[in-house]
Amino acid sequence: MGEAAAKDVADLRNKIEELKIENERLAKFIEIGTAICEERDLDRLLPLVMANISKALKADRSTLFLIDWDRMTLWTKFAEGLNHGEIKIHLKMGLIGISVFTRQIVNVTNAYQDPRFNSTIDEATGYRTESVLSAPVFDLEKNVIGAVVLLNKKTGRFKKDDEEKALKMTPILAELVTAIDQDSNEIRSLLSNLRQSIQCERCSLFLLDKERGILFPLVAEGIEEHDIQLSLNLGIAGLVAITGEDLNIENAYDDPRFDERIDQKTGYRTRSILCVPIKDRSGEVIGVLEVINKKEGVFSRADKEILKALSSFVAVSVENAILFDEHNQQFRSILEVLAASIDAKDPLTAGHSLKVTKYAAGIARELGFAAPEIEVLTVAALLHDYGKLGTSDKVLKKQEKLTPEEYDHIKDHVVNTRNILNKMYLMRQYRDVPLIASSHHERLDGSGYADGREAHQIPFMAKIIAVADVFEALTSKRYYHEACSPETAFEILNEEAGTKLDENIIQSLKQYWYNNYL
Repeated sequence: MGEAAAKDVADLRNKIEELKIENERLAKFIEIGTAICEERDLDRLLPLVMANISKALKADRSTLFLIDWDRMTLWTKFAEGLNHGEIKIHLKMGLIGISVFTRQIVNVTNAYQDPRFNSTIDEATGYRTESVLSAPVFDLEKNVIGAVVLLNKKTGRFKKDDEEKALKMTPILAELVTAIDQDSNEIRSLLSNLRQSIQCERCSLFLLDKERGILFPLVAEGIEEHDIQLSLNLGIAGLVAITGEDLNIENAYDDPRFDERIDQKTGYRTRSILCVPIKDRSGEVIGVLEVINKKEGVFSRADKEILKALSSFVAVSVENAILFDEHNQQFRSILEVLAASIDAKDPLTAGHSLKVTKYAAGIARELGFAAPEIEVLTVAALLHDYGKLGTSDKVLKKQEKLTPEEYDHIKDHVVNTRNILNKMYLMRQYRDVPLIASSHHERLDGSGYADGREAHQIPFMAKIIAVADVFEALTSKRYYHEACSPETAFEILNEEAGTKLDENIIQSLKQYWYNNYL
């Protein structure tokens, strides 16, 4: 055999060996993906993913540390084999801290021979660490949020390819931690990463609307501006949604099931398609995940396995989004029922809470409030008079001037509101609602009630509700006065601007009113 031929054979053998290693690596990822597909509970997914990472890298155990920047500590989000609860270590200590601060892999064969090693965890757990591989975990903005740590390689030491595997697995952990801790829908990021991983041109997620018999795009790269909906009776995606089976189309225009009309509408040319169903916990199809146009060749079996593995994460995100939306709708409907129960005490004031909420939200938008802030404000506004459930109907409906005792009784409604709302379990973002809702009768000069707060002592959102409340009361009929015109109401508000009511809020109400009601 000549020298050139021998070199070619050697190169071929090297290539075969490289492919073999790559196939083994891919098989490990597919194994992880397959296991993940079978588990939909986010809190159980993390241990499952970590166990499979340990298995893939042949480590004895693995741990995921997250950073608490306020306390400058690393704490265990999950620690395989740990039965002693959460562990916290100082951020600047040990090999893990070095990995986090340097944003690099730390790979040590003999931990106790390395002066940087911190044996505190071993002392607390009774475990003996030998080899350590620590890889930083980054969020979408490339900020370090923690580290994944693998301990005691079963073959003695972690190698270079183990480092590469660990780095490729950390994005999965980052996505999962985000989903668990923030209930965040990071589908766009997932699909963007998928497109890069599979090396295709476009990636789309369609959700199923059974009642209308369509698939509508949640994320549809390249066609979002066309407002496209897919019929279940046409095309590859519709067929996958109906059958619940994967489809891999090598040449779309040679397949009679392919619907050309989207290409005709968008001017795009579809060549190859890989489409898998998205299923909920019960196995029902809730959508499809579709990738289009493999950049080189056609979609492989490995591409399909990766897509199916990712579909589990997408399903969790979609289900969480649906549940979150349903929860919000339920929460809002309960609030509206509570508000209606107040209005039901007196037909004359029916709708007062909803109108105040509408005006308050309009003011907030004029002031540039963000959507989450407006949500808190609307909850407080809806419930601002809830304490009136404890107010006597005789006093509420009295047409003559109130006695001092009756006026004191009326004022008690803000204290009742605060006490009732403080007993309700409210999500973290709504923790200030009891104070905001019960402060809408406070005035800048301290003449309000129930606490006599002044100026900056009054929550700003309460100041908004105060203006909205006075405006609604002035422009609506009451037992003690007829409804006045908006112009007259604004004149009355202006008289109290800067002394009792916030001037900027009054001006914002004017802008909102004249932009929307004239």
